[in-house]
Amino acid sequence: MKKLRARFEKKDRARYISHLDLYRFMQRTFRRARISVWYTQGFNPHLYIMFPLPLSLGYESECEIMDFNINDDDLSAEEVMERLNAVLPQGVRINEVYEPVMKHTEIAYSCYDIELTSPDRVLCSEKFAEFMNQETIVIQKKTKQKTMKDVDIKPFADIKEYHDTDKGMFISMSMPSGSGASYNPSLLLSAFYKFAGSEAEYAAVTRTAVLTEKGEDFR
Repeated sequence: MKKLRARFEKKDRARYISHLDLYRFMQRTFRRARISVWYTQGFNPHLYIMFPLPLSLGYESECEIMDFNINDDDLSAEEVMERLNAVLPQGVRINEVYEPVMKHTEIAYSCYDIELTSPDRVLCSEKFAEFMNQETIVIQKKTKQKTMKDVDIKPFADIKEYHDTDKGMFISMSMPSGSGASYNPSLLLSAFYKFAGSEAEYAAVTRTAVLTEKGEDFR
């Protein structure tokens, strides 16, 4: 048995594939690619495919991670990638297959590029600067107990860049992800819309990197 990790992109219409459907989708892909994937042992064995960091429905990504084990030790990572890409549909593409280096618990941050379409021009860099200059940005976040609690999201939003565009504005940022504290950029966007008194006509969110606590690419 060989343990492998794939880095893949999920774009265009594929962004509407849910996390659960992605698992089923990849099961079919491995079968079509004629790659023998390892099954878990026990009373109810199932195909082992693991996505350590679920992507929100409607988001695109350049850096999704998928772990799996194959039964053929002689099959190279490059051939696995070629076989998978040969049967994958438009919008999903494997960019790299390699043996895992890090544990899932080392995932600490996700980076995002966000493009907001704002015909009324209310959602602009000047308004965003006012929004981020607030002492606190309190949002409601669901806990593991399914209750809602108030959280100041400002300390968790690391804004790298923002500027106006022809259609609205662009924001580049990172937020905590993984087994510890995890925050979705939609929480910050919702708070921004409320502050500005206007919602984006369209928000295109793309995950661009998955990082460790030290800021290294997760491998």
